[in-house]
Amino acid sequence: MNFYEVLASKATPVELSPSETSYFSEPAAGLDPRLFLNERIKPSIRDSILSVLYTFLSTRFHDAESWTTVWLAGSGVSRQWAAHRSPADLDCLIGVDYVNFRRANSKYVGFSDQDIASALNEAFGEELNKDTANYLDTFELTFYVNVRSDIRAIKPYAAYNLTTDDWTVAPASELPKNKGSWDTKAEYDKSMAIAIIDRYQKALNQVTASTNTAARISAERMLNLAVEQGSTLFDEIHQGRKQAFSPTGEGYLDYANYRWQAGKQLGTVPALRKLKDISTASKKEYSVSTYGVELPDVSVLIRRAIK
Repeated sequence: MNFYEVLASKATPVELSPSETSYFSEPAAGLDPRLFLNERIKPSIRDSILSVLYTFLSTRFHDAESWTTVWLAGSGVSRQWAAHRSPADLDCLIGVDYVNFRRANSKYVGFSDQDIASALNEAFGEELNKDTANYLDTFELTFYVNVRSDIRAIKPYAAYNLTTDDWTVAPASELPKNKGSWDTKAEYDKSMAIAIIDRYQKALNQVTASTNTAARISAERMLNLAVEQGSTLFDEIHQGRKQAFSPTGEGYLDYANYRWQAGKQLGTVPALRKLKDISTASKKEYSVSTYGVELPDVSVLIRRAIK
């Protein structure tokens, strides 16, 4: 099959589907009682998460406790934890002392900080996060390394240091400021997504109904165009949120984070993510069917070569 045929085989109906976000919820009086007691993490929770992490790292890397600082971060440890979502979000962010990491793991001596962070995140994404997707039958516990070793650089909602058992960034009670212009832009994203999805659905219907080769080829091209437009808009919104949690952004109250959260609430982000996933899956399958393997970028190949 050519790429367009692969894409058509992967394409499924897409619609706006709003998802839960704690961002617009009223702050609770206290922190999540499943995790905290008197605003300190419960010892059993702390010990359990650290044990899960270090057991996993010990099978792949050396002396992990010497080069890691471990935080729980995000809405799950803020006062806006009570969104109606099951399982609830719980983010575990790992700071890496790259000098000590290279000392303990000599295979990585020539690697950049970003390459090391990527290697760790690949291991988490391919294995550990799948095993903790329903942690304690309550939380979607996700492990992630940001290339910056100090969590304060990414301006989190809140951050509890599991390594030292105290707060690095105490949870605030400030709500997002409702700015009319921001809502207008979020509604514009929604209207753009609706237009893209409409073109996508029409093209998908035409692919299915086409009775001649020329009509099907035309419909497949239109389908690909809509998928790539949706993927591009998703990347723009997603990358903006990443920038919000960077030294140049404003973190929790940054417009780009507001845009992302409003997009989740309006259904824009989940729909665009589905188009992005269809694009990614189609390219992967086409690569495998054409070349026999998925073709990762050069940095990924180098990291995989030393495993």
